[in-house]
Amino acid sequence: MEIREYENQLKTELETIIESIIKETPKLNIAVKKGERVGDAISKFFENTFVAKTIDLPNFSGAEASPVGKTKNPWDARADYTINGFKQDIWIDFKAVNVDNEDSNPDSGTPDKIIKHILNGNFYLVFIYVYYKGSAEGLEFVTENGKYVKPYFLKDISPTFRITPANQMQVNYSEDAVYRTREEFLNLLLQKKVESNERKLKKATQELENLKNGLFKKTKTREIKLTDLLAKNKEQEEAIKNLK
Repeated sequence: MEIREYENQLKTELETIIESIIKETPKLNIAVKKGERVGDAISKFFENTFVAKTIDLPNFSGAEASPVGKTKNPWDARADYTINGFKQDIWIDFKAVNVDNEDSNPDSGTPDKIIKHILNGNFYLVFIYVYYKGSAEGLEFVTENGKYVKPYFLKDISPTFRITPANQMQVNYSEDAVYRTREEFLNLLLQKKVESNERKLKKATQELENLKNGLFKKTKTREIKLTDLLAKNKEQEEAIKNLK
């Protein structure tokens, strides 16, 4: 089996599962307003229903939802996916998008988790995007570009993604996935980590230079210098000395 054929089959099966969940439960009793995100509640719904849905499916086994209260878990749901005896631990990350929001750049977790996943003999982290909006009855799932579900592998993430200073992968949900080989993804991931560290180094170098020149902090409206703090301190010391 070609790798791309294997990946397409996995992605199609996941899309079918999640779409069937949405069609069975098109609305949730969750209040939502424009600009508000309720991703955690939606994710938990899909995690639990995914586990229930895969119990009787031949290629999936051992499905789990993320532990309750464990916010740093590397996956929202996981399952063993087996074809002809070849088993992979598949990680799923649900991304719920409020279509009434003008823009959305959800974090996709730290790149370190996929490195650990690969070292453990696996590869696939699948982002599954679902779309919703608020309604008089709570929350309803809607289509985006004619689809209720958009699954794609981390390895196919848009090349516009960036790694933030907090070491989180970030990409606009509207960006299309771009197919690449697994090897191409590993090279891209290294490149993005290099770019992230270059940005951090540039910022740190500038901040260090500012500090050496007595500039504590620079905001959009003012510069806070050592001389400013010394002057404020002197005012307070004089006030204390003049106390009766």
